[in-house]
Amino acid sequence: MDRTERLLERGYFPSQLPPCFKTKDLAAIHGALYASWLTLQQAPKKGAKIPKAPDSKGERFSVARAGYQRRLTSIPNPVAQTYLATHVVANWPQLLGHYRQSKLSASRPRFLRNGERGANIPSMQLLYERKVLRAAGYRFMLKTDISRFFPTIYTHSVPWALHGKAAAKRNRAPTAKYYGNLLDLSLRQCQDGQTMGLPIGPDTSHVIAEAIATSVDLELRRRLRGYPAGFRYVDDFFLFFSTMEEAEAGLAALTRALQEFELHINVEKTITCSVLEISDDYWPHQLRSFTIGKDGRKQLTDIHHFFELAKDLARKNTDENVMAYALKRASAVIIRKDNWPVFEAHLCHVVLAYPNTLQNFARILSTYADVGYRIDKERLERLVNSILEEHAPLEHHSEVAWCLWICKKLVLTLSAANVDRVSDMHSSICALILLDLDASGRLPKPPRMTYWKSVETTASLHDDLWLLSYEAGVRRWGGFSDVHVVADPHFNLLAILGVRFYDENGELTPIFQAKPRALQQTGLGLVSDLFDLADVDEYVTYMDGYGGYEGGIFFDDDDEDDEPHEENHDEDEPYF
Repeated sequence: MDRTERLLERGYFPSQLPPCFKTKDLAAIHGALYASWLTLQQAPKKGAKIPKAPDSKGERFSVARAGYQRRLTSIPNPVAQTYLATHVVANWPQLLGHYRQSKLSASRPRFLRNGERGANIPSMQLLYERKVLRAAGYRFMLKTDISRFFPTIYTHSVPWALHGKAAAKRNRAPTAKYYGNLLDLSLRQCQDGQTMGLPIGPDTSHVIAEAIATSVDLELRRRLRGYPAGFRYVDDFFLFFSTMEEAEAGLAALTRALQEFELHINVEKTITCSVLEISDDYWPHQLRSFTIGKDGRKQLTDIHHFFELAKDLARKNTDENVMAYALKRASAVIIRKDNWPVFEAHLCHVVLAYPNTLQNFARILSTYADVGYRIDKERLERLVNSILEEHAPLEHHSEVAWCLWICKKLVLTLSAANVDRVSDMHSSICALILLDLDASGRLPKPPRMTYWKSVETTASLHDDLWLLSYEAGVRRWGGFSDVHVVADPHFNLLAILGVRFYDENGELTPIFQAKPRALQQTGLGLVSDLFDLADVDEYVTYMDGYGGYEGGIFFDDDDEDDEPHEENHDEDEPYF
């Protein structure tokens, strides 16, 4: 898998989407698509042809966060995103060389052969340890971040960062030497020509944002005549000084360095303090330290106590993802069948109060349903319909999308009123899952199509609801036809080549699954019977490290191994 394919398959759609949304088809033939789309451009009267996708709008997908906050992620148009990913990878060696100039960055993107995303950045899990190590011998810490980093990045600052502001302003044309201009152009094509902000969600934004942040690091070094002690993680700075005066000078220098790129300090999150005040969040340690037993009555008691602890910690840490982490920790042990009804009830209480846990909730439910546990459909129907009733009118996309997917997965029934509520939403994601349920005969009434049918036009393929316009068209769902798709040369090519962005059979990766020879070794006939065994853990495999749930961690202090490889590198070789 080459880097462009990886960016498009694993680093395009936001990670918060249900598993029925995919970009694998697009990624697999990106080279042929890009080459064919280039032929649609008219050759200029003079000069070289500049690769340029049609201007388009990305769709906003509103995601629930801790503390009832929200994040607006973006789903860019596939034509524009393919151009952007192609141009990023074509200039990866230059970007990598730029990153290496910074001695502050702890968040350089890397292409990892087994990485979960297209471009991976180091885990946050060891930041506390890094702070402790880097602060040793200093008295004061300056902690700050960039205010609204991705949304306030000025796309014209991309060539400033890569080539220097003066040189970039003198040379505005996209060329091999001034490739930052091409990245600037490609970004603007993803967002209707706008010059403000990077799309939140695609990994290409992390790659480009790190280039800008690297230049901030370099400007800070210039102003301080050397690097301060400490590090930067994406947009968070942790810098260490011997005196308060040096720390204040560091803050002033960083403020001016950011202003060079039209960025600003987040004043509310800026503190200067003694290094003795460096602390780590204690709540993850408390949750990690709590062990849910594996057997019988003790496990049931532990389940009650664990959720009481999690609720108490969530109340005390309202801006942290306490409950999402708690559900992951609770997934590290197999719940016994006798205890499942109580565990499921606790999950329902949590997800109703903390909707940012719906994705974790869905994974737990689907895992246990697939191994034969009895799911209380009446309870869950009541739950999802209650959530939809509250969140659909508010355009809370993640809550609605995950509830619809849970209905699809577990064969739950939506109320007629909620079918109407979802039908009024401005969301391709929610619309397509509802139309899938309708096509499967799973709704009490057909969706109201008046609003959604308005995107059955060629122009809509380059507007924000492009995904609904294309997928409903090629599938002929909800009374759509594909006439408008055929009329657009870019999207007609996608349709001809069988590219789909929706998979009716898309599934979440289970938390655990039975080992291949488990039934043979135990002499049992059904997978569900394994979960009656006292030693069931011997016959299951946890996925993604879910059993310990610490995830993968890497830090990239040493750059020497991260040499750029050819696009068609040997898949047996690491990317770094």
